[in-house]
Amino acid sequence: MDRASTPVWTSRRSQRPSGSSQTAVNLPVAQRDKPREKALSILRSVENGVFADALIEQARPDFGTRDNAFILELVYGTLRNRTHLDWMLNGLSERPVERTDRWTRNILRLGAYQLLFLDRVPASAAVNTSTELAKQHGRKHAYVNGLLRNLERNRSSIRLPDGDDPAKRLSIVYSHPEWLVRRWLKRFGEEAAESMLRLNNRPAPLMMRANSLRTTRDELMDLLRSQGVKLKPARYSPQGIEIMSSPGISVLPAYGEGLFMVQDEAAQLIGMMLSPRPGEAILDACAAPGGKAAHLAELMQNEGSLVALEKNPDRLKRLVDNINRLGLTIVDPVRGDAAGYTNELFDRILIDAPCSGFGVLRRHPDSRWNKDERALKRHQRQQRQILENCSTLLKPGGVLVYATCTTEPEENESVIEWFLDNAGREFVIEDPGPYLPVAAAHMISEKGFFHTYPDEPELDGFFGVRMITRR
Repeated sequence: MDRASTPVWTSRRSQRPSGSSQTAVNLPVAQRDKPREKALSILRSVENGVFADALIEQARPDFGTRDNAFILELVYGTLRNRTHLDWMLNGLSERPVERTDRWTRNILRLGAYQLLFLDRVPASAAVNTSTELAKQHGRKHAYVNGLLRNLERNRSSIRLPDGDDPAKRLSIVYSHPEWLVRRWLKRFGEEAAESMLRLNNRPAPLMMRANSLRTTRDELMDLLRSQGVKLKPARYSPQGIEIMSSPGISVLPAYGEGLFMVQDEAAQLIGMMLSPRPGEAILDACAAPGGKAAHLAELMQNEGSLVALEKNPDRLKRLVDNINRLGLTIVDPVRGDAAGYTNELFDRILIDAPCSGFGVLRRHPDSRWNKDERALKRHQRQQRQILENCSTLLKPGGVLVYATCTTEPEENESVIEWFLDNAGREFVIEDPGPYLPVAAAHMISEKGFFHTYPDEPELDGFFGVRMITRR
């Protein structure tokens, strides 16, 4: 999804965490009715466990650039600030907003987000369009109209919690689940935890990786500039580029020519940790949508063999599309489960394990509301199964990299500690430093674990460990 080209809306109250930091054109209210209704529909579906990203992508063909930008802003802004919005609304409502029907509470949140965070949306437009939506959905238009007008008049009198419980305060101010805030306070301390929460509420940067088989980063940057893209080189990845603005990623000629892959910088560093060589046999055990598989094939100079394993057929199709666009011929897309795959032995294996995704909440704010602490143990069981099985597919002297996009120890360090104690043969952790850029050295712990976080070094939250076997 291309977020770099989308105009969004400046914060009405810039001191609030997670307000939008972008600008927009103020369209007439009548032109925004359909985008608002689509945003409402997406928010309601998210409560049923549907991913917001997929719904936003499905809606894109039905709207123009500005309307798509507005939908994106409304959906992500409301999700990023949901607890905060409920707190403000509840301060003026006789009944908790979260106890109303799904249509009504999401209409109220949508309206409150526009009132509190979007400078370029007139208050009358936010209230009136919300009232009209309530007439069509939920049938509580008088309640919606009255509460939002009351919020507009009295929002400055509603105080956020400032008591002795920092977890409750931070949970409401930054709209994260209180159980997760308590975990981060315990692990990182209040200052670092608050920094992570605050940065999770900012739009994530759009990053890409130059396809080294077809271009260099410098050549690609010059070409993209000529195509109307504003950009800068990534801080750590030697092939990475950050997109500041563009006409739209998928419409760029360079995209169709397979000159780049959209991929976060932290994910690019994971591929470097495996350090595959031309001619080797490689397994990417959980490969879709193909960003890491493509990177590995590029590092191998498109020589050797790479099995890209994925059990979800829809995600496997996305992988195939990406591999074909990038012109990679050594990648063999295979539908299969990494917990049971047993076909051959490999020189190197990458396990980008299924996880809770708590390291990428800035990209997927809906994940805050459809997962709970019990998910950590469920993922841990699956991760152990995948790691245990795939480790048997590694040749003597081979390299195995285990990675996740989560911040939580149950899915990271605990899995590796269990594996080292229970593996059928000897594995040892190897320092990944020699395979990463020098600037990334501070991301490696004394035990050899690789960590990135949204606050420092301001990347997606990834974990990685490089392990080798004795010959």
